[in-house]
Amino acid sequence: MKGSRRAFTLPELLVVLVILVILAGMLVPVFFSVRNAAKKIACVTNFHEASLAANLYLADYDDTYMPVNYHPPADEANSKNDRTWAQLILPYAPDFGIFRCPSDSSDRPRREATFEADLVPGDTYSQYYTASLRTNLGFNFVYFSPIYQFGDNWVARPNSSSSIAHPEETYMFIDSVWSLDENHEPNGGGSWLVVPPCRDYTDGSDSFKSDPSIPGVYTNDATGWDVGQVGSPLQYGQAWPWHNGKMTVVTADGSAKTVSPKEIVQGCHLAPNWTGDIYDADKYHWDLR
Repeated sequence: MKGSRRAFTLPELLVVLVILVILAGMLVPVFFSVRNAAKKIACVTNFHEASLAANLYLADYDDTYMPVNYHPPADEANSKNDRTWAQLILPYAPDFGIFRCPSDSSDRPRREATFEADLVPGDTYSQYYTASLRTNLGFNFVYFSPIYQFGDNWVARPNSSSSIAHPEETYMFIDSVWSLDENHEPNGGGSWLVVPPCRDYTDGSDSFKSDPSIPGVYTNDATGWDVGQVGSPLQYGQAWPWHNGKMTVVTADGSAKTVSPKEIVQGCHLAPNWTGDIYDADKYHWDLR
């Protein structure tokens, strides 16, 4: 005698489906949370690797940070004498991948797209010029590697690590963005340079200038932070919170962590176009003092 075969009833199937939907609703946020945490850890690791590369560069160049880039005369420029700071530390890095934040999936120039007529044959690092402008590690160049104006000339005068009063608190690299699209979404990769949120101290002195007699300081055509410019990369001075509203930063001593936009403006009265002032130098983590 054959045994009877019992099928699931419709109510039973619905109960199973409801349970599966509930489980999926519980597990999907966990999955995204784990994935985002992994990207944040990878980003912190990349920033730490970049800081190690920068410190190796320091050791080879008399304790002096890398210039933003070289400025040879236009008719003398080639891929060997016109390089960005990222290219300069690339020989000390494991690979070019450390200059990218895993949370940034936007399109950006690839190495293959940077070939130009002035490339020096056999020069591996020259291929990264355009790509290096879109690194997610925004360099705090105004303080670490300022470019001063002397007459009609702009001269790079990188600072030394010995000039940093509190290396464990001074931001060297910060998560950055190149531009935002019409939907206010990041686009084009990162920005090789970021600008600080404040400029002058409460006594009126210019924190960008170590010498008050210097007439000008190059600031990358940016005018400071303006949190009201939603949709603009200048909302955070080209910095960008890639990690659930937080940014990865690395300090001059090589420590990497994530902080909120509110944390990295501590010590200054944030206002558009650098109209705010730095009221507490001990809390302001951009200047080298």
